[in-house]
Amino acid sequence: MFNRVKQVVAALTAHITSEDKDFIKEYLNAAEQKLFWGMNLPDQRHVLNVAQTALQLAQHQQLIDINLLVKCALLHDVGKIKGDVSTIDKIITVMGHKLSPRWVKQWGRLGRGSRVDNIRHAFYIYFNHAQRSAAMLKEIGSNPQIVEIVAKHHEAPADYDPLELVILRKSDQLH
Repeated sequence: MFNRVKQVVAALTAHITSEDKDFIKEYLNAAEQKLFWGMNLPDQRHVLNVAQTALQLAQHQQLIDINLLVKCALLHDVGKIKGDVSTIDKIITVMGHKLSPRWVKQWGRLGRGSRVDNIRHAFYIYFNHAQRSAAMLKEIGSNPQIVEIVAKHHEAPADYDPLELVILRKSDQLH
């Protein structure tokens, strides 16, 4: 519960520094940057935090592609498009997921409109943003490894998962 409160505070106080902008330019090409800047500010801050944590976790790992790891971290939530879901709807989705995950996953529907439609849309995005992100990355011609890792970042771990995916999941859970 404390972690969720911390996430709300982080979302409400999110900001991007000039160092963050340099970091983004270092790792993402122009098309990827466009997707990154298409997220809302709290999601941009979140993925930057995930990328920094992933770098820390990868420090002592051998045979890891740092560039791949950072790109995946920075792009894993691009399916959460700016203006698509309000902050309050995001909070409602987290609470709904805790209370009745199976029901809210089935109840979610793509498409905004009425207040109820917007909440259903928020649940849809909450549960499907990994696949949505992967589709957007595939559309711009991203590396297939990035597309696959992003698509799987909320799936249950498997024995054959690449180390970059393992670290991304752990970093994402910490934020």
